Amino acid sequence: MEAPHLDVSVFARGLLDRLVTRCYFADEVAANGADPVLSTVDPARRGTLLAAPGPDGYRLDIRLQGENETVFFDV
Repeated sequence: MEAPHLDVSVFARGLLDRLVTRCYFADEVAANGADPVLSTVDPARRGTLLAAPGPDGYRLDIRLQGENETVFFDV
């Protein structure tokens, strides 16, 4: 069973292929802890896949490179 998540594809000028990642919800702690895909990600980098709840919804910043670069998956 997978935790609630959104599959995200990133298309941009200069990218030859799409980048694929996931958006998990930070307030789904138990489900995220049991997710088989999220568990394969280095614990130090899992935060790049967690959308934080806010007053008007959830927020996930996708970074293509540099510090806190989002984890992308090979598909």
